[in-house]
Amino acid sequence: MPTEDNNPSYELLTGSRFHFEFAGAGGDDLLISKVSGVSITIDAAAQGQPLGSGKNVRLQTQVTPAGVSYENLTIEHVTTMENNALLDWYLACNPKSSIGGGTEAHDSRYSASLVYYTQGAEEGVRWNVSNALPVKYTTTQLQAESTELFKETVEIMHSGLVRVL
Repeated sequence: MPTEDNNPSYELLTGSRFHFEFAGAGGDDLLISKVSGVSITIDAAAQGQPLGSGKNVRLQTQVTPAGVSYENLTIEHVTTMENNALLDWYLACNPKSSIGGGTEAHDSRYSASLVYYTQGAEEGVRWNVSNALPVKYTTTQLQAESTELFKETVEIMHSGLVRVL
């Protein structure tokens, strides 16, 4: 609630103070530059469509929730020589098609969290992610004249996203 002098009594969070954490080894040392995909959609059955017609040509409509869907999270981080946590996780979860064999995907579904911090470095908002599994891996395009930092991007599917703070 705003106070009398029109200054809010609550702290506004910024989009530049965040951290992505997951159960994989080395994940706490990642220099995350961008996260996207915090999105939840309630899918509706027969959305806006008539269910049927009744007496006096009266149409019956209703919006009925049919399920929930989640957008994949996309994590972009600055690559360092010492930390391959997201790449190692991705490689462990995908079949080695060129050499045959299985995948560790079943055992490598992790819980993860996206945490937004206050200016005092305390947790302001936490989104918990369940059954997270990396499904796509890309890197920065390499160019001789580039002055960009080398970055890796991992897209992560999951079965749930819940705000707990």
